[in-house]
Amino acid sequence: MKTLTYLLSSLLLMAGLAVAQTENPVPPEKGLQEHKMRIGIDGPGGMPGMPGFGHDWWRNSEIAQAINLNDSQKKQLNDTFAAHRESLIKARGNVEIEEGKLSDLLEQDRPDQGLVLQQLSALQNARNAMENEFTVMSLGFRNVLTPDQWKKLQAVTRERMHNMFFKMHREGGPGKEPLPPPQ
Repeated sequence: MKTLTYLLSSLLLMAGLAVAQTENPVPPEKGLQEHKMRIGIDGPGGMPGMPGFGHDWWRNSEIAQAINLNDSQKKQLNDTFAAHRESLIKARGNVEIEEGKLSDLLEQDRPDQGLVLQQLSALQNARNAMENEFTVMSLGFRNVLTPDQWKKLQAVTRERMHNMFFKMHREGGPGKEPLPPPQ
């Protein structure tokens, strides 16, 4: 049960990250598929989120019906998301900045271990700040849903993940041609 809660919390974290992913430009040195894998796109419209749901899953009529969301709850979920959007965007931006700094250090011919470890710590702090913001938002979501709705959402999530897993493997997952090596 704790594992499932952790999994769903992680999925909701991805939903929060969606607000920070307004655009996902493909780095010129990377292929599109590799870039999508790196940033974890898995929701509709190229937005990270709950697998197959997108970042605003409560607006999906199929999910809303499956968990019996009413209009008031949808508005509360949307308001909760909106209240955290700016902080999540800033937090995601900070993570990307710190990732870039670490990448720059690691690409040097002779990386300075002390600087790398210091930057790694800064990156971890940025990720923690983003996760904290997302967790507060997720708790806000949980306060809107009834325990029964939360359980139904977990069941829908499990089913979607199961279906996506098998679809991925049917459509050339493990046996498909590997990605080209990085340049």
